[in-house]
Amino acid sequence: MKELYRRLALYPTLTSEILIATFFITLLSLASPLFVIQILNRYVTFGCSGTLITLTMGMMVAIIMQFAFRMIRTKIAAVISVEPDSELSRRVLHVLTRAKALPISNIPKPVVHETVNGLQLIKTAYNAAGINAILDAPFAVIFLLAAFFISPALALISLGGVVLSLIGGAVALKFSNRIAEQLKNSTLAHRGSVLAAANNIETVRSFRGVDFLEPTWDRQIRTLTEVQQRDADIKEFSQTQFLTINVLMSVVLYAVGAMEVVQGTLTVGALIGANILAGRAFSSTTRFVQTSYLLAKAGEAYRELEKFFKLPLEPGTGIGLASYSGTLEFKDLALALPGNKSPLFESLNLKVRPGEVLTVTGHNGAGKTSLLRLIAGLLEPSRGEILVDEVNLMQIAPEWWRGQLIYLPQEPTFLNATIRDSITMANPELDNSGLNQVVNLADLRNYLDKSPKGLETELIEGGRNLPLGIRRRIALARALATNGRLVLFDEPTEGLDIEGRRAVYAVMNKLIQEKKTMVVVSGDPVILKDAPLVLNLSRKPIPEIVTRNKRGQIS
Repeated sequence: MKELYRRLALYPTLTSEILIATFFITLLSLASPLFVIQILNRYVTFGCSGTLITLTMGMMVAIIMQFAFRMIRTKIAAVISVEPDSELSRRVLHVLTRAKALPISNIPKPVVHETVNGLQLIKTAYNAAGINAILDAPFAVIFLLAAFFISPALALISLGGVVLSLIGGAVALKFSNRIAEQLKNSTLAHRGSVLAAANNIETVRSFRGVDFLEPTWDRQIRTLTEVQQRDADIKEFSQTQFLTINVLMSVVLYAVGAMEVVQGTLTVGALIGANILAGRAFSSTTRFVQTSYLLAKAGEAYRELEKFFKLPLEPGTGIGLASYSGTLEFKDLALALPGNKSPLFESLNLKVRPGEVLTVTGHNGAGKTSLLRLIAGLLEPSRGEILVDEVNLMQIAPEWWRGQLIYLPQEPTFLNATIRDSITMANPELDNSGLNQVVNLADLRNYLDKSPKGLETELIEGGRNLPLGIRRRIALARALATNGRLVLFDEPTEGLDIEGRRAVYAVMNKLIQEKKTMVVVSGDPVILKDAPLVLNLSRKPIPEIVTRNKRGQIS
């Protein structure tokens, strides 16, 4: 409810207009029971056609006015949540694109998906219908007051029905909240299995993964079914109790009202009118309880988003150098990842001058990729500093710094976009001439010429619809599009055929000739053969630095 009040407070004028419209809608709703009372008490008794025509015309006017007020109120209420929902969506995108790589990567993907999907639940809860249902509830008092003027006893019965519905709704909501966490955990566990199976179909089929998946899958389905059934039982209990209370209220109201009719203190028309008023009050209360249930779910989604929003972000500001020469220096650099018993490396001191090539080697898990991610600003060192042209990388604006990099990760991923957009994403100003140049350098032209859509080919699910070699060529073209001063290549020839490796060697030689500073992670013998400066991360804890009298060109 706090979020609803906050949204209403953001627009006091619109909120006032909604309340005024609700007041008039409520007053116009009184026309229906009054019409019934007058028809039964006056027309049926006296048979005056003029009375029937007048009452009918008045009722038609009330219906039209009520319709107009409802439509106007809905349009106003819809405006209330437009900006808050948009702001919430922007915050989610900001965290997704700006959160530090390590913290967000430690969150399981299904949890991230579930958290982000909470946006839709919040939008549904705070839409115009939800706002109107909450604001309608207090005006149910008007229906009860009108019933009081007809018969205090019947008004008390109506009030009792409203109170019982509120109590029943509160009890159902309490039980629902208890099971919500179980339902969320069961859903996330099963969604993780679904994603694992869907994203690794080849593994499942080639290595008989179904025998492994089936018991876990069946257990998760049973648990999920049981929890969903309990949740459905609670919802059915809530609906049934509302129906039961409503019927019970009507029975008692008619029984008491009938006695008053027999005693002559109440007319039949007044009895029916009082029942209509009680039904209106009960209906407003029921919608209030149902919307409160939805708001409670939205509140839980909001709390999950708040945890998401607390993820540490990359700095949005920093300095940008007038120009970058390509100098890169490590001073007492150390990196220890959470959960590891010992650091990947420490006390690394090395200066790479403009135009020099540093080749990084080491066994799997030695920290080669992590070192490149440190240089790219995706990770932060545990100790020490990285200097670029004598400036600490932590002081550099990330946006500016990444424009200085030609970065090829070992496992390239892509957004859902065309090949053209994927290549030019890091440099939107790249013209067709530059685009064709990087496509040719990456040995991608032959594939594009044979592809029906060429550069307009869509990359789906991070490019999983394309062969690994093509994905790596696209990633190479994307890296070259920035034309930065510092080259970061992580296993650039991995997964490529002979032609692809030759293209990479040619690109590296071209970059060396252009005096680009280069840091290359590789186990390729061709690259290692002529490497003038080698950093061996297999040596622990202080890496080994080997300087050799090599020319740097790859042949």
